[in-house]
Amino acid sequence: MTDTKKTKAKGTPKQLTKVTRKKSLPAEMYIPELQEKMLDVKKYLVANNSLGMILIDASKINKIEFFYGKSIYDEVLDVLKKVIFEMKGNQIRNKDIITINHKRGDHFYIFLSKKRETKSLISGDIEKMANRLNVHINEKIYQTINPLLKERLKISVGYAIIIYNPLIELERLIDKLVEEAKVMANYQEFRSNLRNKEKLQELIIKEEIRTIFHPIVDIKNNVIIGYEALTRGPAGTEYENPYVLFNVAEETGMLFELDRICRKHALINARGIEKKIKLFVNILPVTIQDPEFRGKYLKTFLKDIDITPHEVVLEVSERQAIENFNIFKEESKKYTDLGFAIAIDDAGTGYSNLKTLLELKLQYIKLDISLIRDIDKNVLKQEIVNSMVNIGKSINALVIAEGIETVEELKLLIKLGVDYGQGFLFARPSAPFPKIHKPKVG
Repeated sequence: MTDTKKTKAKGTPKQLTKVTRKKSLPAEMYIPELQEKMLDVKKYLVANNSLGMILIDASKINKIEFFYGKSIYDEVLDVLKKVIFEMKGNQIRNKDIITINHKRGDHFYIFLSKKRETKSLISGDIEKMANRLNVHINEKIYQTINPLLKERLKISVGYAIIIYNPLIELERLIDKLVEEAKVMANYQEFRSNLRNKEKLQELIIKEEIRTIFHPIVDIKNNVIIGYEALTRGPAGTEYENPYVLFNVAEETGMLFELDRICRKHALINARGIEKKIKLFVNILPVTIQDPEFRGKYLKTFLKDIDITPHEVVLEVSERQAIENFNIFKEESKKYTDLGFAIAIDDAGTGYSNLKTLLELKLQYIKLDISLIRDIDKNVLKQEIVNSMVNIGKSINALVIAEGIETVEELKLLIKLGVDYGQGFLFARPSAPFPKIHKPKVG
């Protein structure tokens, strides 16, 4: 599976359904809409002569509904509601009022009650609380959801305080409070992005990444034909997750810079690979135009690490837009003329461009994991894979199935004529080059 690209596969990850597919939240965890609690909120404002609030902006999770459907989105939203509700009596006071912007909303408003002592809350107090909640909520979401979606779902937290003004209608004051908290949430997200950019820049400058390898197997004969080089950030950090690493790079405009370092380390760390074994290296489409990844420089670099172009397969994801197909086609030909092979990743997911498959000089077509998962139980997936196998034969490209986890999937793929496979059924990625388990299909 491609690690240097942002995963957007349709279909529901099996692990996610196990975590989130539960009954609706219990009644006692119901979070009311703001209007239902407006009277209580107004009383807090008048009684305390001021009102502080914390806004939790979860709008970025709505992408789940687009990619995985309404039911999974609702279940993920319930996970978040549970996390927020359970903060009562822990991260926030029991008397604080938690509301939501509407029934299926993604903005949560926490109106703060007065402290036990007589002094009122001030902005500094609320800022510290907002920062604590930001860390708490994002850690909970990261642990529960993000690793399963292969996507970083960042929750933004803002805060604001308003002073009671008897000349202004109370509801208008509360509306103003909410809007100011939204502005602060955006500002806090901006600051967070700057910090992430600085961290990523440091990681790239210091080249603090690791390369692990995942075997690609001739599924009929249980023989390793290649290894895909995968990237991991520093161990023990959120960047150890490749999806987080490349999501941040995309958000901060540093995909190209990160991709160059990953490519360099993939080749260097593959030094000593057997000559008959192919090395699959993920690249972005724009990388093909990198002046330092071509010509004399590239030849010298490969010679220094004792790898020839004929041993290297450049793996490009179809999900990354090839903005100028003709330029990409022309540039990729220069690499195939040198002996490099080209593989198209994530094929058959609905993102596949038949023009890409038919016009590029491809040696490999990699079928996305979403097509392979439970293929033995899904006739439509079988038809799609059968079609991709036929396309592969027509253009003399070998077909690789990603994400094989069960013997039943493997048997079906062999029956359909798939050439090679990759997945946990054979081995997990590791360094150095892992050996494989040889499943019995007879």
